[in-house]
Amino acid sequence: MSLIVDCDPALGLPMSDVDDALALWALRALGIEIDAITSVFGNSSLPRVHAVATDLGARWSIPVFRGAARPGDIDTPAVERLLAHRGDVLAIGPQTNIAAALARGASWSRLVLLGGTNRRLLNFRPVHTTELNFALDEVAASRALSACTDLVPMEPCRELLFRREHFRVLPPWMESLCLGWLRLGPVLTGRMGVVPWDVVAALYCAGADGFSTDCRGVTLDSAPLRRGYVRYGPGTVRVLSRVDPVAFDGAWAALRDPSR
Repeated sequence: MSLIVDCDPALGLPMSDVDDALALWALRALGIEIDAITSVFGNSSLPRVHAVATDLGARWSIPVFRGAARPGDIDTPAVERLLAHRGDVLAIGPQTNIAAALARGASWSRLVLLGGTNRRLLNFRPVHTTELNFALDEVAASRALSACTDLVPMEPCRELLFRREHFRVLPPWMESLCLGWLRLGPVLTGRMGVVPWDVVAALYCAGADGFSTDCRGVTLDSAPLRRGYVRYGPGTVRVLSRVDPVAFDGAWAALRDPSR
């Protein structure tokens, strides 16, 4: 697999999600070669997430390319790298880089997106956020959906939970940086743990067992207070519909840090 991961990693940043970094680590632990990381604003500002991405890239010998700082930011090194790529792309942040590359003729063998929800709850940001990636740049999300081959929406991810024991497979430096996020779990989810959104997308992209999909058409629903919501109809996009929690936990527990 020739893979670029487009992401907004925030590992170690205050009050910011850690799952982008966990997804990158999991892909490496599975033996998948990541050709490049492209950064995008999202979990935090671009300077902050790009600094995290640069640190991860240096640790793991992965080239990192600076991407969009805001919606409409299209002239970036990340876009140029995505244009030159012909393999798979896993996009686990806002879709600004992806849409910009597609607008210039990018063509990939597979485009796996993490984003979109169809819950009944409204999306009141930042007090109550039901979806982030598509909501932060809806124009880009709509463009990316038109080229998407696989979609990992929020609903099946919400059925999973990472607790303290899930972080023990990580190298110590990563584990320690995850504990602050874990302590926020009861606030974020009402449960004693955190949802491993990006890890679900990474394991799905890598072909792990326990994932069920349906073929659907997917369009963005831009109604007021429903930013990031999607509508489903007939189509050919492989949409993740269910994750077997036992298989998922087993796949995660079997991972081993490749640098050890």
